[in-house]
Amino acid sequence: MNRKDFIPYFLAFLEKNKIEFQLINSRIFQIGPSRIKYFECLPEDLEAYSQPINIWRDQWEKHPEIVISRLSSVLGLNPKLPARVCKVRRINQYHAEEFLNKNHLQQSIGAKLKYGLYLPKAYYRLLPKGFEPESEEILLAVMTFSGAKKYYLEDKIVLSFELIRFSNLNKFNIVGGFTKMLRHFIQEKTPGNIMTYIDADWSDGKNFSKLGFELIEKTSPMYFRLDENYNRVKVKDANEAEVMNSGSYKYILSEF
Repeated sequence: MNRKDFIPYFLAFLEKNKIEFQLINSRIFQIGPSRIKYFECLPEDLEAYSQPINIWRDQWEKHPEIVISRLSSVLGLNPKLPARVCKVRRINQYHAEEFLNKNHLQQSIGAKLKYGLYLPKAYYRLLPKGFEPESEEILLAVMTFSGAKKYYLEDKIVLSFELIRFSNLNKFNIVGGFTKMLRHFIQEKTPGNIMTYIDADWSDGKNFSKLGFELIEKTSPMYFRLDENYNRVKVKDANEAEVMNSGSYKYILSEF
């Protein structure tokens, strides 16, 4: 992908895919119910900074394929594959990191438990034309968890896990993939509850509520400076920051 400036690139992308949109100003797109904002730097009015969807220049320049894939998903452009024909199994650290670093905007982070969703070769007929894998199966999604943390609930010990990362393969939507992988984990580990954080720059997490998760809190925005490699480094003071995020939504699933 050519790393052009986001605005002209996204305009061309929308026109190519015949997506109707309204340009609110030079950096805000209204596409149906979705409002997509692009930021080169911190907005002057931090109170006006809100979600969704907020895209930052550092993310676009480092991970354009991931940004476009996520926007394509929001706009319903990604081809869909059914999770019912896929297989879930444990994967090692190497394969989890390799996949997440290519397909998750926040990249890989340490996790105890790692699962992959695989499409067997017998179902390659479902793939879009031009996609010709050479392996016997394709890794379509990865989900990772922390190890168990014990805590007391009334008179019993409950095991709590954190769902740390979930990502589909870029340019695909795996219908039912998240649910299938989550159920596999629940059957294997029988957790007391599962906690996760939703990036508020991209979602309000309401889809998690539909899956039985309960919203616990909305965390505060975080501020970052960029190092020499354009990596985000957290800072406490907004005056030191070059970029920020909208914080996160904390959700917990406790009824299975």
